[in-house]
Amino acid sequence: MLSTALDQNFLELPPDALYEVAENIWSSVLELDIQHAAEPLAAFPAGEPLLTGQVAIDGRWRGALVLICPVSVARQAAAAMFKIAPDDITETESRDTIGELTHMLGCNLKSLLPSPSRLSLPTVTEGYNKTTTGRPVGHILLRCENQPLQISLFEQECVA
Repeated sequence: MLSTALDQNFLELPPDALYEVAENIWSSVLELDIQHAAEPLAAFPAGEPLLTGQVAIDGRWRGALVLICPVSVARQAAAAMFKIAPDDITETESRDTIGELTHMLGCNLKSLLPSPSRLSLPTVTEGYNKTTTGRPVGHILLRCENQPLQISLFEQECVA
């Protein structure tokens, strides 16, 4: 379980927690490599459509996990997941894959959070749609297939 700061009720996320969870999913489920982005602010390719997946976490700890990536990365991930050629991937399969990856990331992180907690169904939208509010407790920029992807975890203050 992740620790909370002594002087506040907020979560302290170990620096590599998001990377370890993501790397495990990408390597074991998709058989794709991901790496830390070399540049601190990896820009998404201009004109490349993006998909944003999000799940809410509710319970003793409340927050949201957000995954943002180019459609080309979603297509590669879907091809790996469905075992078909990237050119044969439909928009629905790309969106479903981002939803499933977001849910897997959330499930893996949820097991580290104070319990009980539950995960919402994932939502997937087009574009860069980080609509969640809260304090960022984890943010990582990665590269997959030489394209950037971003994973963020936000904590919402629990009202007693």
